[in-house]
Amino acid sequence: MKKIKVVCGVLVQDEKVLIAQRATGDSIGKFEFPGGKVEIGESNEEALIREFKEELDIDLISVIFLEKSVDHQAGKEIELYCFLCFADQKPEKCIVHSQLVWTTPEHIYDYDFFESDRGLVQKLMEVWPCMKKPMKSKF
Repeated sequence: MKKIKVVCGVLVQDEKVLIAQRATGDSIGKFEFPGGKVEIGESNEEALIREFKEELDIDLISVIFLEKSVDHQAGKEIELYCFLCFADQKPEKCIVHSQLVWTTPEHIYDYDFFESDRGLVQKLMEVWPCMKKPMKSKF
């Protein structure tokens, strides 16, 4: 079974989180936390910073590991590393997604969000009361 390492980020701003709707691929229309594949030689954090720049055209100022999950899709094992993310900017346009939505963790499943990410959302809800201001971390 082929293994793929993927990162995603929960961008936290104004007591809400950003979710993005897929515009292409097998899961078109599904909502997710933005991110993507980790390239050879990249750390998870470096991959996340690159993906946010490519997909949302913003620079992250802080990332903090939240949770890991494993999913199986089409004969592949996907290791997903999820991070809390903070930035001084808000995404202004959709580059690779069809829609960006600001919501609260309690309302993520009001959207067609990946069921396989339920563990990530649960972990987010556990730490959510602490999300009143950005936390600092080293990249």
